[in-house]
Amino acid sequence: MAKKENFHPYYIGTEHGRLSFGEVRVSNEISACMLQSGPDGGRHYITMEETGDAKIGTKGSTKVYCPGTFTVRSGKDIENYPKKDPRVDAISDVGRAIAGEVGERVFGAVEELIDKDEKPRNIPAMWYEAENGDIIIKAPRGRIKLEAESIELTAKGFDGRTGNILMDADDKIALKAQIIDVNSRVSTKIFSESTVDMIGSGIMNIYGGLCDFADRTTKGSKPSKTCGGAKSINEERNK
Repeated sequence: MAKKENFHPYYIGTEHGRLSFGEVRVSNEISACMLQSGPDGGRHYITMEETGDAKIGTKGSTKVYCPGTFTVRSGKDIENYPKKDPRVDAISDVGRAIAGEVGERVFGAVEELIDKDEKPRNIPAMWYEAENGDIIIKAPRGRIKLEAESIELTAKGFDGRTGNILMDADDKIALKAQIIDVNSRVSTKIFSESTVDMIGSGIMNIYGGLCDFADRTTKGSKPSKTCGGAKSINEERNK
């Protein structure tokens, strides 16, 4: 490939940093705009690529490299919750002792104000969108932590069938909450190559339109008892 040339580059900077326009880099690509750190310019810079291969995404790409921590902080002026109505604080404990219809109307209005104050506006402080292609977040030697008031995972496929959420761990997947609901429209399966424990310390409810149970003793010479019906589905699956 012939070496690219730019006859109108422009550079400005000091020993602390440099800003360049149209620089031909070692990769033989032209950076439309590049901001470099002076003391560590080879490892600490931001570049917007002018040339490259559009099919693999290098043309028109933006790259950020830094040897230290990369921090983005936003949303300081966003008020996701409305300011608290001063009338809420105006109701004292003595006022709550008011009885009768008047008291009910007062406290009903107060509860409505509290609900209004506590309802978030859901204004995004940061927005990431890839119109085409993947978004990849990797930490090969670290952990990825998601911490928020609420976390939602939604996968929507282009044909209504390809939206999948996959979780794969070498050791353990642990779920811990006050309430865990699992709901599926077609099928739910739990499989273990070793042991499955189902424990309800208080109450365990098991219900099915048709329940089929089979254990190890149903194999071989001791088939399951079907009361004259067909063989156990689970027995056939685990021969």
